[in-house]
Amino acid sequence: MHNLIIAYKIPELEKRNVLSEARNLFKSNVLNEEQWDKIQTEFATNLYTPSFIMRVLLFIVSLIGMSTIMGPIGLIVGDVGETGYRLLSFLLGISLLVFTEKILMKDKFHYKSGVTEAGIYAGLSFIAFALLGSKSHSLLVYPVVGFLLTAFAAIRYLNLTALVLTIGFFGWILFQVLSDIGGVAQALMPFIFMISFGLIYRESKKIRVKLSAEFLNDQFMILQTISLVLFYLAGNYFVVRELSIKMLGLTLSENQDIPFAFVFYGLTVLVPIGIIYWGIKHKSILLIRVALLTIALSVITFKYYFSLGMPVLTITVSGAILIIVALLLLNYLKQVRNGYTREKLLDNKWSSPDIMVVVASQTLGGNSNSGSASEDNLFGGGKFGGAGAGGNW
Repeated sequence: MHNLIIAYKIPELEKRNVLSEARNLFKSNVLNEEQWDKIQTEFATNLYTPSFIMRVLLFIVSLIGMSTIMGPIGLIVGDVGETGYRLLSFLLGISLLVFTEKILMKDKFHYKSGVTEAGIYAGLSFIAFALLGSKSHSLLVYPVVGFLLTAFAAIRYLNLTALVLTIGFFGWILFQVLSDIGGVAQALMPFIFMISFGLIYRESKKIRVKLSAEFLNDQFMILQTISLVLFYLAGNYFVVRELSIKMLGLTLSENQDIPFAFVFYGLTVLVPIGIIYWGIKHKSILLIRVALLTIALSVITFKYYFSLGMPVLTITVSGAILIIVALLLLNYLKQVRNGYTREKLLDNKWSSPDIMVVVASQTLGGNSNSGSASEDNLFGGGKFGGAGAGGNW
């Protein structure tokens, strides 16, 4: 199923993901050099991904090369009218996507090399121009087309930038639809946004479990993080008040507050508390980090509207309190308590336990699909059940 949806070869993506996670374990001294060498041999991949700087350079050079080619093509075609230019733009966009996928990704094994991004972005831009070239479209057409194109790139090519844009376009569509309806729908907009992004977060977790594709970890992490942040922002008092004034035309007198202000005050406080409680309960570093961000935003929100008139004193006292809390927590977590410790156990805190089981099963317990680890291994007594299976370290 994955092979039909994703342009890259799935076995190569899986190998690359195992190598990436194993590299983090090696840097964290969980794996020794012999085990790391064995994993590199076992999961060698043909995917080509240069360094970040090289990717940026390849991206820029590719765009320059494509613009150089497009100039002569425009001169050859001449004046073919608006319809002709839109048709030509559509064909160029499709051609760029096909070339990027068939030649670069499948034949040359490029994986987010900078050249692939240039081909994807340029191809989508040409297609968007072809579809949106006319000025007679309603405002809703633009986010709909943007959503469809970026969602295609996010799913088909695993492009993280396109994924972020897809979420943004979805929010734009939701806002535009509710604004056009007006009335009750517009009044309930914050709650509809909270429900929508709350459902996206919940369903993405379910889909993540069903897919069992470790190479999609980054995609789901970004989707869930942005969904949680937008869930909070939809109920944040500052966001609701300012957007109501600037984008929905709400007029308030000097001492007047927005309708149901107490509800949004409550959400500004309770949502971060709920997220951090859920994150601590389920030991989710993603939830905890999002909770810390939302707590900071809540403090800024209340500070913006309710000031004691002594900003220097407020900042000093707040900083002192945070330092004291941090020191108390560091001292409290010297020992492992309920699964928490202050020590950085892994080089990459986002590591997946499923991948660690795969790595361990390929190094500590050989290539067999089942069996117990020997007492000489680093994690004595642990049981490994092969790829995707649970295990005790």
